[in-house]
Amino acid sequence: MRGKTVEHDSLTPAVLQLLMSKDGFNIKNSLQQETGTYILFDRHNLNLRVFGSPNKVALAHDKLIQSLLSLHEEKQLKIHLRGRDLPPDLMKQMIKNFGPDLRGLKERVPGVDLMLNINRHVISLNGRKELKPRVEEIIFEIARSSHHLVGTFDNDGPNCPICLCEVEDAYRLEGCGHVFCRLCLVEQCESAIRNQGTFPICCTNKDCGDIILLTDLRSLLVGDKLEDLFRASLGAFVTTSGGTYRFCPSPDCPSIYRVADPGTAGEPFVCGACYSETCTRCHLEYHPYLSCERYKEFKEDPDSSLIQWCRGKDEVKSCLACGYVIEKVDGCNHVECKCGKHVCWVCLEFFSASDECYSHLRNVHKTII
Repeated sequence: MRGKTVEHDSLTPAVLQLLMSKDGFNIKNSLQQETGTYILFDRHNLNLRVFGSPNKVALAHDKLIQSLLSLHEEKQLKIHLRGRDLPPDLMKQMIKNFGPDLRGLKERVPGVDLMLNINRHVISLNGRKELKPRVEEIIFEIARSSHHLVGTFDNDGPNCPICLCEVEDAYRLEGCGHVFCRLCLVEQCESAIRNQGTFPICCTNKDCGDIILLTDLRSLLVGDKLEDLFRASLGAFVTTSGGTYRFCPSPDCPSIYRVADPGTAGEPFVCGACYSETCTRCHLEYHPYLSCERYKEFKEDPDSSLIQWCRGKDEVKSCLACGYVIEKVDGCNHVECKCGKHVCWVCLEFFSASDECYSHLRNVHKTII
């Protein structure tokens, strides 16, 4: 029940934070399916635990450590061509100078094996980590010489506008182009989930404030976190609408509806998720042919409609034994109530048996009709 904490000297915070990336999320999910375990990652305390039977937990424990270290090693052999105030056209400059297969760069650094990922703006090195600084130096020379360079490379000040530290695992926003630590942007989104008053989510760079686009949110958040963000955004929209919109009254239903304008009759809102019908004026069950005020009275006192129906009707009386309402349409003055009592319809005296009731009718009222 407590699970097994994953511990290893090589699992530094930088390695554990890889679980917040898309690659790390995929590793965790695939290992869960492969080993039949559940892996819990506490991103705030950087704590990792595995749940399941002892033999499966041991297998998942070892494979998880191995996969994370391999992913970290792979990340160390990547050079990002965007971020940290790099010129936005750096990848184009690299292709222009060295060709789409980076053959010219390979010739300048003998023995290096490079691969360019055009979609992600990343250069991957295979083997020989000691050659990476030389490749980075050449790339940075091109970046410095580019007339599109935004800011300087040798910047000792803070880079990320959120944590005010040097950018790690850089992410450039699609809209405004400002660069942040990926983890900082993820934390900003999670803060918005917890505090619904922080929507829309905007760039925090000084004098910017542009709204972070949906394409960025899809890149930063994975799985249920993105759904949580959408639900929180919807909740913030309803909260700040000033009563113009409300959630469907069914428990846990995510649908919303527009409230009827003041002074207008309520229209039915038929929920597409739970199929309930709600009055958009009083927010109770839809009530055709009844005003909202009248329906509220019936909701507060369910017997009020029955009392109103009984008024002025000689053929309707209440059993003195249990209070049940009886309507006598025809027949003699002996009535058997649902509670089992035998009632005299004339004076409402009740008896335990029908013979007693008939005797009462004959002796007191002189007739049974």
